[in-house]
Formats: sequence, structure tokens, C-alpha cells
Amino acid sequence: MPPAPGYAPPPPSGPPGPPATGSWGAGRPYDGQPPVQRLLAGPDWRPAFKAALAPTAVLLLAALIAAIPGDYQYEYRFRSPDFGSRFGAMLSMALSALGAPFKLGYQSPLSGGRAERMDFVFRVAPMTVTVLWCLALWYALRAGLRRRKAVTGQLTRSQAAGEALRTALVLAGVTTVIWAVGGTTQQPRDSFDVPDYPGTGQDLSRPVITAGSGWLEAVGWTVLLAGSLAFAVYGTDALRWAAWRSRSVRGWAVAALTAGRALGVSVGLSSLAGFVLVAANSSGGAETGVSLAFLPNLGLNLLGFGSGATFRAHSGTTGGETSWRDRGEDLDLSFFDLHDEVSADWRWAALLALFAAAVLGWTAYRRQLDAADRLRLAAVYAVALTGLMAVAGATMTRSSGMAGWSRTSDLEVSQENAVGLTFLTVLAANAVWAVVGALLVPPLLAAARGGGAGAPYAGAPYGPTPPPPMPTPTPAPSTARTPHGAPVPGVPAQGAPADDAPPALGAGSGVSEVLGSDEAPPASAAAPPAPAEAPRPAAEAPVDPSVWREHP
Repeated sequence: MPPAPGYAPPPPSGPPGPPATGSWGAGRPYDGQPPVQRLLAGPDWRPAFKAALAPTAVLLLAALIAAIPGDYQYEYRFRSPDFGSRFGAMLSMALSALGAPFKLGYQSPLSGGRAERMDFVFRVAPMTVTVLWCLALWYALRAGLRRRKAVTGQLTRSQAAGEALRTALVLAGVTTVIWAVGGTTQQPRDSFDVPDYPGTGQDLSRPVITAGSGWLEAVGWTVLLAGSLAFAVYGTDALRWAAWRSRSVRGWAVAALTAGRALGVSVGLSSLAGFVLVAANSSGGAETGVSLAFLPNLGLNLLGFGSGATFRAHSGTTGGETSWRDRGEDLDLSFFDLHDEVSADWRWAALLALFAAAVLGWTAYRRQLDAADRLRLAAVYAVALTGLMAVAGATMTRSSGMAGWSRTSDLEVSQENAVGLTFLTVLAANAVWAVVGALLVPPLLAAARGGGAGAPYAGAPYGPTPPPPMPTPTPAPSTARTPHGAPVPGVPAQGAPADDAPPALGAGSGVSEVLGSDEAPPASAAAPPAPAEAPRPAAEAPVDPSVWREHP
């Protein structure tokens, strides 16, 4: 029977359930933020988006500077394109700094049933823009790393890899957007315009000019450059830990940093010399202005030629006719075989090679690297410089065709022009000069300076050293910890030595200093010593940076 009026059934036994909130999840908390917005505004992706702002601004600024001039040589025949068309074309050209080929197309008006077509593909990287893009990304990543470490402490290898992947994906998306909005298609007017062809809606008496770039190459090189730089920045802590654990890793890390500094000085001076040569021999200011975008290209080619590599200019033509197939011509210019047409003044480029070897040797001497580290330095220096010189050349491919009413009347001709240093001669020359600079110059400097500051030059020793007093352990993020948060004996905090830690690399330089650490120096010797703890067996020694701190 129904319950009496005023009677209510007793409440159900057990814990109360979640409050009902309608049909949205039956009591589950509802997050009204869309998934895309959560992804873009999430804490993991925010540093990647912030780091992408500066390199993107570099590309936009380079395109803007190149699009400002509006006076062209053939303006008397065709009107200059408006600023929007010029800026779109320059956006595509700016992607050449990231390895994308710049494509320019010309379609002539239809005349007599035939139309001529020409396509130009330029493969040359304005390395000034590339260097500025990399520097802007580097400093943005460093700022993001400082903010990240202020909150979460040191990063492990997996965390560094995650940050690198997110940065690479974000910048790949930026490159895709620039590729999509860049490029242009226009039909310039001239004094011979005729009315549109009836029913077509197009002016067949005007040519069509297109400009664009390659998407796949741009995205691929963006991912490679951005991912490598991001992992190098965010992985500094993991690299320092690996360098502390392994003598070989420490040697290669020091060799890479030393080679990078020597390359920066040598290529910078060579680029300045190339700019002076262009400015002194140019007939107007246009050549000097354009050369500013290719200063590293000029410097690398000039340094390679002075080192003894062969400079080659290649021209080849292929066509539909049998007599035109694979007809090419190469002009080689070598430092050791200067012809009468080329002035012997080019032999002054050898001074750049001597300067580069001296800088490399002086840097190795200041670091006081031993023979093994100097051999690593020579290998890294030769490989890095060879790779840079390999991409410093230029290639232009021109394809022209005459289209008729039938396929049998079509005529296709392709011509390729390339200038640059030949790879094998570059590799041989760089290997020789790297050995001279890294292996021969430091002992000569040590002998000339009397063996250095009180000790014969043989590099810093790497045997065990007595440990300095350790500060009292605190729960700071830089303290070595197990996944449960307990301190691990024998594992140093970031920048602090351990009982079996190797000594300093070079005169007064620790591993953290060599690898570019921004951490504060370890506590002074006046601090109270840490309580004595039982030594940990060698078999249980941690081998992964995840022991540095407790994960959140």
C-alpha cells in the first residue's frame, strides 16, 4: 500500500553517492574546456609555444625587409606587384633558410596556339637568416628552461626528449602555416593588354607569375633543427650527469663545445672577409645588400677555398632531343692551380685557414685537453665544418617548355647550374687542418710558453681526488634522491662533486662549467660536513638522471 502522508523512506545505508548534476556525467565533474584548448593552453605545451615566438618573428622580419623595395628593373614593361604579393613571395623565400627550395614560375600568354612555360627552382639557404633563427630559438629555450627548473628542478632525459618533441612539432606547425599563407600568383599588366577572351573570365594576353616553396623540405629541416636545439638545451642536466658518470661522454661533450666556439670565431671572421670583398667589387649597393643574407655562405666558401678544397661551377642541359641529352660542363678552381684568368690574389684566402687552425689550437690549449680529447676535437671539428660547407653552395634549375596543340609538338628543356665546393676535397682539407690545429698547435704553444703555468702540457689528470666537505643534505630539488625521495649516498647534487667524481676538466674548470651550467657553485668548505652514511655498493649505483629528485 502507498506510504502514509508525511512519511519518507529511510536514507539508504552506505556512503553517500556523488551529487546529481543532470544528464552531464551523472555526478561526474564536467570540464567545459574543449580538448583543443586544453592542448594549446596546457602546462606542457606552453613553453613550446613561447619558444616558437622569437624564431617566427625572425622569419617574418626577414620577409618584411625583403618585400619593402618596390622598384624593379622591368617596371617600364610590367607593373611592380603590390606589397601583399611581394610579401607573400618573400615569405616563401624566407623558408629557404630552413632548407625549402624557392620556386618561381612563368607562363607566357597564349599566342598562335602555343604557350611558353618556364620554372625556376633555387636551392640556396640564406644562412644569415638561419643563424638568427637558431639563435632566437636558443635564447627562448634557455629562458624556458630557467622557468621550468625554478618550478620542477632538474630535467631527466625523458623530460628533455618530451620538451624537444613538443618544440619541434610546434615549430613544424608554424612552418606549415607560413608555407600556406606564403606564395603568390599574379598577372602583371603591360602596355599591350587586350580584352579578356570571351567566356573564360581570364586575360589570356597577360602572363602568369607564381612564387612558392617546398613544404616537405621546410618541415623536415625545421623538425631536425628545432628538435636538436631543444634537446641540447633541455638535456643539459642529463648531459652533465652522463659526463660525470662516463669519461668518454665527458670527452665528446667537451670536444663538441670547444669545436663550436672555434667554428663560431673562424666562420665569423671569414664571413666578414667575404662581405668586404663583395662590397669592394660590387658596382652598386644592391649586391652588397643582398650579400648580407648570405654572409655565412660567403665565409664558408672562402674558408674552404683557402683550406685547399676545389670550387666547382657546374652547368648541365638535358632535353627531349637526342643531341641535347646530358650535355654538361664543369669549371674547377683550386687553390693549388690558379689559372691566368684568375688572379693570384685569391691565395690570400689561405690566411683564413691558418687563422682557423690557430683558433682551434689555442682553444684546445686553453682547455688543456689531453691527446684523446684533442683527437675527438679534431674529428668533431672536421665533420661539423664539412657539413656546413656542404650546404653553403647554391643550385638553380630552369625548366622550360613550349606547349602546342598536341603532345608531339611539346618541347621540354632543363638546365641546371650549381656552384659550391666539392665534397671529397672539403672533407680532406678540413681533416688535415683539424689535425694541424687540434694535435700540433697546442704542444707548440705549450713549448713556446714554457710548458704552461708551472706544469708540462699533457692535459688534466682524471684520477680520483679527495672529496671536499659536503653540505648538510636538504630537500632541495638539486639533491640526489631516489624515486621515494631519500638521499642517495655517493651521488652528487647538480654541480657538486662526489667521492669518486673525476677531477676538473682543464685549469680550474669543473664538468658543470665545461658543459655550460648555470647552477650556483657548490657550498663552501666551511659548511658543516654531512652525517656519515654507509657506502652504497657499486652494483647499486644509479645510472639514470631520474635519481636526482623525486618525481611529482
